[in-house]
Amino acid sequence: MAMQRNVTIQINGKQKYQQGHEDQQELMTVGTYYERNGISYVVYKECDSGNIELEGITTFLSVKDGVVGLNRQGAIDNRQEFKKDVLNRSVYTTSCGKLWLSVMPHKVEYDLTVHGGRITLEYDLFVDDNLVSYNKLLISIKEDLPQ
Repeated sequence: MAMQRNVTIQINGKQKYQQGHEDQQELMTVGTYYERNGISYVVYKECDSGNIELEGITTFLSVKDGVVGLNRQGAIDNRQEFKKDVLNRSVYTTSCGKLWLSVMPHKVEYDLTVHGGRITLEYDLFVDDNLVSYNKLLISIKEDLPQ
């Protein structure tokens, strides 16, 4: 069994919408990070006290061979794969129903060691095949070192 490390995860998201306006979010959370069979995994819960819909969602990130997988389980159910220049279509399930979500990644980069690192994704996001936004996602993973 690979050693799980406790990590602090910082997620910075930016969206540029078709209409021209931009949004950004920053989320700090804690999770675990481990490697198994050459695949790096990051697991964390999305706890945003202001957004009850995100309570209880667990996100699993996997990184291997130029592909970043994103799997969310809980109040939202969705599995996406980010591979540069490859369109990925998935079903996004919420309590309100289902949507088709597609991502077209333009940049999929990561720099990970046993202690953490960073993952950078830039992609176009489509909902029901309509282009919604151009997104940038930066995920920083830092091992919690004992004090």
